[in-house]
Amino acid sequence: MAPSLAQAYRRRWWMAVTAIIENLLFSAVLLGWGSLLIMLKNEGFYSYLCIENVSVNANVTALEDGVWRSCVEQEEVLNLGFTIGSFLLSAATLPLGILMDRYGPRPLRLVGSSCFAASCAMIAVAAYDPEVLSGLIFLAVSFNGFGGICLTFTSLTLPNMFGNVRSTILSLMIGSYASSAVTFPGVKLIYDLGVSFRIIMWVWSGMACTVFVNCFLNWPVKR
Repeated sequence: MAPSLAQAYRRRWWMAVTAIIENLLFSAVLLGWGSLLIMLKNEGFYSYLCIENVSVNANVTALEDGVWRSCVEQEEVLNLGFTIGSFLLSAATLPLGILMDRYGPRPLRLVGSSCFAASCAMIAVAAYDPEVLSGLIFLAVSFNGFGGICLTFTSLTLPNMFGNVRSTILSLMIGSYASSAVTFPGVKLIYDLGVSFRIIMWVWSGMACTVFVNCFLNWPVKR
C-alpha cells in the first residue's frame, strides 16, 4: 500500500539516497553506449551481416574459432539502435511532463523501472541465440531509454521535500543522472573478468525490479 505524504516525508532521506543510486545504475546508461556496443559485438549480435560480402563458401559462418565476426555493417545496425534509444531518452520528456502533472511521479516511476527491467531481460534472452534474436536489441534499447528518463524525471520531484537544501538535492539528482554514463563501462569491466553477459543482464534486470518495489513501498500516490 502506498504511503501517505506525511509518511513519505519521514522517509525522504531514504528516498533521496536510493534515487541517487537508482539514477546512477538505471537512468541514462545508454550514454555509455560504446562499452555496450563492444559487448554486443562480442556476443554476436548481427554478426551474420558480416558474411554477406564474403565469397560463397559452404563453410563460412558468423562464428569462427569461438569468436564472432565483426564488421562495419554490423556496427551501423547496432548504432541505429543507440540512436533510437537515445532519442527516446530525450524526446520522452515532453509527454512525461504532461503525464506527471496529471498522475504524479509514482506511476511513471513504476512504469520506468518495469521498462528498464524488461530491456535487460530482452537483451539477456537475445544473447542466447543472437543469430535469430538480434532484432530484440531495438526494442530493448527503446525500453531502456524510456525507462531511464522516467526514473530521472520523477526523481527531480524529490528536492521539493528538502526545504533549504533543495538545490543541493537537485544537484545530486542531476549529477547522478549524468554520471550514469560510466555504468556500461563498469559493466564491461565485469564482463572482461569473465562473467557471462547473460548473467550480467539477468542480474541487472533483477536489480531494476528492486526499484519497482522501492517505489511501490515508499513513493506516495499524492503529488
